[in-house]
Amino acid sequence: MNVELKPIKTKKKYEEIVNQIKQLVIEGQIKPGDKLPSERHLVESFKVSRASIREALSALEIMGVLEVRTGEGAYIRQLQDNSMAVSLTWVLGMGKASVSELLEFRRMIEVQGVGYAAERATEEELAELEVALNALKSKIYTSGLKAEIDEYFFHYKIAKATQNKIIIQLMDTVTDHLQHLINTRSARLNEGNYTPDILFEEHLGIYLALKKRDIREAREQMLHHLQRVEAEILKFYN
Repeated sequence: MNVELKPIKTKKKYEEIVNQIKQLVIEGQIKPGDKLPSERHLVESFKVSRASIREALSALEIMGVLEVRTGEGAYIRQLQDNSMAVSLTWVLGMGKASVSELLEFRRMIEVQGVGYAAERATEEELAELEVALNALKSKIYTSGLKAEIDEYFFHYKIAKATQNKIIIQLMDTVTDHLQHLINTRSARLNEGNYTPDILFEEHLGIYLALKKRDIREAREQMLHHLQRVEAEILKFYN
């Protein structure tokens, strides 16, 4: 792959890496099926640490942009079988959805979806969700913006536990748009009444309801959490 990668100069390094790679995909400089350069090459090109590269690759994998093949490397995902999600990506990317509409869309997917997850999640998926919850807890008090990857990963694991490919695709598609909103909230997390303690307790409540396989409680916990998040985000858009 012969494309120009620009050194990263901002504080949010992994976000800039994500944005550059996504833009290269949009422009057709990187195509589905292409293999990304090695981690070492990316470190040298972007002039960042390996940790920043790994964060960016993890985020891109969650977003559905990359497919990581064990022992082979990271590849741009094939999109031709995902036309609905691709169409939605273009709609959102063109700015046709307002912040409130995007949040409403997220609530529609996640509140209903968490009920399916409570019913369908395997024991392995519940264990993975607990790992994601613990990762969120370990960063939320100390790592600031880095915690939002773990937060979204928690929600993404719930989407996968629905066993519904459409829900998973839609969550893939809106990830990067949600990421900006989550960052907006996380950057001011300690301002006002929405503290890290409250944020963690909300995710813990969702997890415990899933573990009990209580569909109604899981939906109520998710709705409560998303309504709190929406209220905080919308403060900065009014």
